[in-house]
Amino acid sequence: MKKDESQENYTYLLKSSEQTKEVVEIIKSQYPSLKVTAIEEIGLIYVENPKNVDVAKMENELTEYTAAQGELPDLLPPDEDTVTPNQALNEVKQSMLEEAKELNPFNTNIPFPSLSSEAFTPFNWYLKDVTSDHKSLSIDEGERSTIALIDSGVDLGHPLIKENIDVTLAKNYITNDGDVTDELGHGTTIAGILSNMAPETTIVPYKVVGHAGGESVWVIDAMIDAANHDSDVISVSVGTYLIKSETEDKLLIKAYERALKYAKKKGSVVVASAGNDGFDLDELKKMKFKHLPGGLHHVITVSSNTKFNTLAYYSNFGKEVDFSAPGGSLFDEEGFTDTNGMIITTFPIDQPNTPLDRFLEIPQGYTLAEGTSYAVPQVSAAAALIISEYTERTGSKPSVHKVVKYLDRGSSDIGKHGKDNYFGKGKVNAYHSLMMINK
Repeated sequence: MKKDESQENYTYLLKSSEQTKEVVEIIKSQYPSLKVTAIEEIGLIYVENPKNVDVAKMENELTEYTAAQGELPDLLPPDEDTVTPNQALNEVKQSMLEEAKELNPFNTNIPFPSLSSEAFTPFNWYLKDVTSDHKSLSIDEGERSTIALIDSGVDLGHPLIKENIDVTLAKNYITNDGDVTDELGHGTTIAGILSNMAPETTIVPYKVVGHAGGESVWVIDAMIDAANHDSDVISVSVGTYLIKSETEDKLLIKAYERALKYAKKKGSVVVASAGNDGFDLDELKKMKFKHLPGGLHHVITVSSNTKFNTLAYYSNFGKEVDFSAPGGSLFDEEGFTDTNGMIITTFPIDQPNTPLDRFLEIPQGYTLAEGTSYAVPQVSAAAALIISEYTERTGSKPSVHKVVKYLDRGSSDIGKHGKDNYFGKGKVNAYHSLMMINK
C-alpha cells in the first residue's frame, strides 16, 4: 500500500470478516484496475486509486456487506502537533537555534554511553523516576518479552538499540517491503527508551510513517500483523484526529476497535498516546472530535507528566487516560524555561543533531525531546517487564487484564486521589509493579 499523494483511497469495513474474500473477489471482478488490499482478520478492505470508478455505484453494490465505508484520514506527523501555552517556547527555541547556527555541525567520533549514564544528567531524570533509580533491572530485564514498535522505523545501526532489534518480521507499510530505515528519527527515539528500560526485550519495528506521511490503515494493518506475530506489547506513538464526516469517523473508530479487540484476543497489550495538543478529550468528544487509537477500549492510553509531577503543558487529558509517564517539558512549575525538564533519548547516528541539541552540546546519536510519544514507551517497557517476570515466575504469560492490574498496583498516585483525568490511575513505575508480582 504505497502512499501516493495523487491517489485517493476508499475503505470498506464489512459486517462479517468471514465475507472478506468474497467481497474482494466481487471488487476485483468488476473493477480489475483497482488495487485491493484486505485485512481479513477484521473484515477491512482498502481500495487504492478509485478516481476513475463510480464510487457511489460501487458502494451500492456492496451495501449488503458493509458496516461502514469512507476515506480514512492520514496519520499526524509524529509530535508536530504540539501547541505552546504562549509565545515563550517559540521565542526561547528560536533564540537557541540562532546561537546554535554559529556552532560546529556535529561530531561523529564519540562513544555511545547508555541513556542512564551520568554524562546525561540531568536529562535522564525520567528513567530514574519510572524505574526507582534503575532498581527494576535487578528484577527483570525483559528477556521473555517482545515489543512491536509501530512508528517511523529505527536506526538499525545505533549501538544502543541494534542488539534489541529483530527485523525478521519487520515491515515497511509505505513501500510494502522490509526496509524499516528511520527517515524521521521518531521511531529511533522511542526504541531508545524501550531498550534502556527493558535491555533484553526484543523490538520488532513496523514502519507506518515517513517523510511523505502515513495512512491510518497502515497502523491498523501493523497492529494485526504484530498480534499475529505474538507480540507481547504493541507500542503506538503515532495517532490520528477525526475531523472528517460522521460516516468516515465511524469507519475509523470501528476499524481501530476491531483491531484492538483482535490484538487483545491474541494476548497483546496495546499502548498509545493521549495526544499532544493540550486538549480536554472529554470536551472534544462533545464536538465529535477524537484522537485515535488512544482512548478506545482495549488500549492503554498514556498522558505525559513533568519532573514536578504536573501535567505537561502539551499533553491531552480526560477520562480516557489510563496512566501517565514523564514526557519531558521545557518549562518549570512557574512557567519559566528550563531545559533540564526535557528528556534525552537516542537519535539516528547518520542524521545531524538538531540545532537545539548542538546548542546544549548533546552528542550525535542522541536528542532532547518532549511529548506524549515518549511517555508511551515507558509504559510499554514496564508492561514488557511485567510479562517477562510473570512468565518466569509462573511458567505462563499473563493476560492483558493482569498486566494492567500490575501497572495499576505499581503506579504512583500523583493527582487527585484515585483515577483522575490528568494521570489516570497514576504515574507508571516499573520497579514497584515488578515488586507486586513478587508478593
